[in-house]
Amino acid sequence: MSTRSGRTRDPGEQHRDRPTPSVTRYDLVLALVPTAFLLAAVATEAVGASLHIAFVAGSLLSAAAVTDALFLHPPTKSQ
Repeated sequence: MSTRSGRTRDPGEQHRDRPTPSVTRYDLVLALVPTAFLLAAVATEAVGASLHIAFVAGSLLSAAAVTDALFLHPPTKSQ
């Protein structure tokens, strides 16, 4: 059983239907989580901070960003 409609589509039509990609607030939050841990690892070498303390700080920063994105400024249908 075929599920095709039978009409041929213009190959460029798919791309015209899609909105232009842009970086959203939530993309930045997702990028911040690993960046916080990377900065924590760099801080242990640069400043001589304890690895444990640096990762706790990275965890708190990541948790704050995720909490803000999910609960304080949650996504809406328009976003």
